[in-house]
Amino acid sequence: MVKPKYKLYTPGPVDVPLEVLKELSSGLVYHREASFAAIFESARKGLQKLMLTANGEVHLLTASGTGAMEAAVVNLVSPGDKVVVATSGRFGERWREINLRYGAFVDEVNRPYGEPIPPEELERKLLGNDSARCVFTTLTETSTGVLNDIKAFGDVCHRLNRILVVDAVAGLGADELRMDDWHVDLVVGGCQKGLAVPPGVSFVALSERAAERVERAKSPRYYFDLRIARRYAAKGQTSWTPAISIFYAMDLSLKRLHRIGMPKYWKAHQQIADMMRAKAAGLGLALFPKRPSNALTVMRMPEGVDGAKVVDICRTRDRILLANGQGDMRGKIVRIGHMGPVTKVEMTKVFGCFQRALKQVRSHTK
Repeated sequence: MVKPKYKLYTPGPVDVPLEVLKELSSGLVYHREASFAAIFESARKGLQKLMLTANGEVHLLTASGTGAMEAAVVNLVSPGDKVVVATSGRFGERWREINLRYGAFVDEVNRPYGEPIPPEELERKLLGNDSARCVFTTLTETSTGVLNDIKAFGDVCHRLNRILVVDAVAGLGADELRMDDWHVDLVVGGCQKGLAVPPGVSFVALSERAAERVERAKSPRYYFDLRIARRYAAKGQTSWTPAISIFYAMDLSLKRLHRIGMPKYWKAHQQIADMMRAKAAGLGLALFPKRPSNALTVMRMPEGVDGAKVVDICRTRDRILLANGQGDMRGKIVRIGHMGPVTKVEMTKVFGCFQRALKQVRSHTK
């Protein structure tokens, strides 16, 4: 059995509190009886509170966040439809790839890695493409640490009568998101990041407009067919066999979070993010994102410093795992995740480990 030799401070999954891990050892219930229906309904209502939606239709899927992204596409988009994808990193690009696989024509608004999408650019794109009814984007782009202005996107899409779909897998809980007030039509989320639950369950929340579109979409779908999910949800069940133990853990995590309250939880993450950004500036390090998320801190490495070596030293010496850059950014940035229920004291220690590792790598490159 391979056991972890480090604590996770990556952009997800995150370290899981012991209390939540203990829930996983509870005996299983049958997923077609009332005892599971009670857990299902509690988790569903907890997710509505998390996303600040009063009446959003929430479906829970035994799948990764990418599965929920695919569910969003196949239930909203028909082959031949035109869509707009607002891309500022690898997960925005994933929206493009999924839409293309299902036969959509994709028009993009994109910015270089590290830059958010200006809302005015999205508006110009939509004004020039009246046939694209759905807009796909990310709240928090974990490949770069960028936070997009979803409130402004929602204003634009609402005014122009477009469906706004947001990947909030990484930012949900750490970065503010108000589904109803911001006119977001579909939110995609996962349990393994801000909720600090082991991976295994993702979810989608739909506005009334998005729910109506599900009935009209022509894309092939089976496992992710939300029409089937809707029928089972009315009975307090999932369409297919769920990850029951993960439901236990997620329900507990949501209850813990709501005892704090979303505004306080967002503020706590902002304070930790501000502290981490100040510490980075104190070392003379530049942040990679121009509009940073509160879920993670992403720093450019100094000239000649390989971020992969910094990450490796933290893992082997201090038993903490940070994240390297992805793709072309590998070795050029280091990403420190703080999207779960972490504290300032804890993250101060983590940054101290990073600082010592950076100093060691720098000394060997001179």
